[in-house]
Amino acid sequence: MKKEFICIVCPNSCRITAEYNEQQIKHIEGAQCKKGEEFIKNEIKNPLRTFVGSVKCRNGDYQLVSVKTNKPIPKKYIKQVAQKTHELVVEAPVEIGQVIISDVLGQHADLVATRKVRKKVL
Repeated sequence: MKKEFICIVCPNSCRITAEYNEQQIKHIEGAQCKKGEEFIKNEIKNPLRTFVGSVKCRNGDYQLVSVKTNKPIPKKYIKQVAQKTHELVVEAPVEIGQVIISDVLGQHADLVATRKVRKKVL
């Protein structure tokens, strides 16, 4: 199989062509740096992504708090993490960096808040 990828590691955004059979890579061309080659190898063998989303927040000055995984997780788990965040409600106050879900889906990554939400003053 031959497929073209756009590398997202650095600002060059190289168009890299890889020829591979299942997970065995035969040939990679178009990478302007070693990082691009490593990105393509990982993209074929074990694609990773950082999840970014939001969670409902009760009694806060905002109704949502933005969250992300503190490190990339396998791409195949992104929809499951999104479903978990859709079902979740946290209580204000929330601090930046606060762990919302520890070891999300057993992937050794935490879901952390990326926004401060103060408790609503009544």
